[in-house]
Amino acid sequence: MIFDSLDNFGLYVGLNPWFADVREFLTKTDIAKLVIGKHPINDRGAYASVNEYDTKLIDDCFIECHQKFIDIHIIAYGQERIGVASKKLCVEQPYNAEKDLQKLTGQVDFITLIPGWFAVFFLDDAHEPGVRTSTEAIAVKKIVFKIPTP
Repeated sequence: MIFDSLDNFGLYVGLNPWFADVREFLTKTDIAKLVIGKHPINDRGAYASVNEYDTKLIDDCFIECHQKFIDIHIIAYGQERIGVASKKLCVEQPYNAEKDLQKLTGQVDFITLIPGWFAVFFLDDAHEPGVRTSTEAIAVKKIVFKIPTP
């Protein structure tokens, strides 16, 4: 897992061949103006998924991980807590290959994702997004870059 300022995103482009495509997309795009939906990043399967939602109580969220795609989470507006843990420390539920989604149960620690920051979740990084940062729900616009594993 990586959690850092977007100003430092360039430090990580050597970790995956498609991170440079994400950096280029970010330099050319006002993410706050992206419409809801799926936006191709390159012709090799990387894309950005844009969603708007209200943050939820932790009991209404779930821990997840993926087997095909690395996630890069960026908030355009709002803020949310994201639970983080190693997949190895969680109990695995059945994997849904169609959705590239595996739900997990376990204990998480939290980071708070705000505009100007990003989090990268690799295949063994369990994450629980969308959690409220306070007692009230907060409207969030979030971009999740889905990066195919080489």
